Amino acid sequence: MSDHPGSPAPDSVSADARAAFERDGFHFLRTLFSPNEAAEWRERINAILELPTGHAAAVAGATHTLADGITTNSEFWPIIFNERLLSTVRALIGDEIRYTQHSDLHINLPGGRWHRDNACREFGVGADWDERVQPYRVVRIAIYLSNFSDSGSSLVVLPGTHRRETRLGRREYVLWNKTRTFMRKYGHNEKLPHWFITNPRRVIRTQPGDCIIFDQRLTHAGGVLGGPNPKYAMYLSYGLDNTHSQNHRAFFLNRPTYSRELPPKLEAKLAAHNLLLGHKPNTE
Repeated sequence: MSDHPGSPAPDSVSADARAAFERDGFHFLRTLFSPNEAAEWRERINAILELPTGHAAAVAGATHTLADGITTNSEFWPIIFNERLLSTVRALIGDEIRYTQHSDLHINLPGGRWHRDNACREFGVGADWDERVQPYRVVRIAIYLSNFSDSGSSLVVLPGTHRRETRLGRREYVLWNKTRTFMRKYGHNEKLPHWFITNPRRVIRTQPGDCIIFDQRLTHAGGVLGGPNPKYAMYLSYGLDNTHSQNHRAFFLNRPTYSRELPPKLEAKLAAHNLLLGHKPNTE
């Protein structure tokens, strides 16, 4: 692969697309990587997890995860510096973006509960929801490497829930999550679709190489698995260089599965590309 695989001329993000991102909390970037490149990333994930290479179905049915897998493995660093991805994120949230870590590699993570990915996950409670001094501009990058048609690869989002949540919506959120916990207990997790009545819902069905950029505060869930092949996904995060991004990174670094120290070579490269959180570039 090249140093910036899947990076043709950067896409332009229209004013309408930016407005939709502000309103809905997500942006769908088709084919960040080509199908062939997506296949190469799947093989790299297999190798790093010491799984069989070859056809993806070799690991169908089993769940494998590696927290901070992109940060801690240099073969995945080109994703962080992908020019098309960076230009899109800058167009959506602002020029002064930084890498906020929160990276993961997943195979077959089952359909999830409704949740948010930010540090303060209850709507309206905590520093993430206070934008009086600095705007909250921290985004999750979800890159999917499988096809919905043979794996169920999808993300389900509740548009606008990074900005609003009704009391009735909160009650429904809790009810569905209790129902999913019960279904999981008896081995029926994948039989429960991600329904939601009190807020619009969108199921984003992905193809290999597709990318979804979303506000970390947006309520969402991984779609249920289905089909003969596994679902592969890669995740990372960027944010503006402010206290919200610092708080987000600190929240995840308190978890034992995330690397508290960046690899020195990655730290140096982030600084050189003005992507290191809290780093002030030398302008002399």
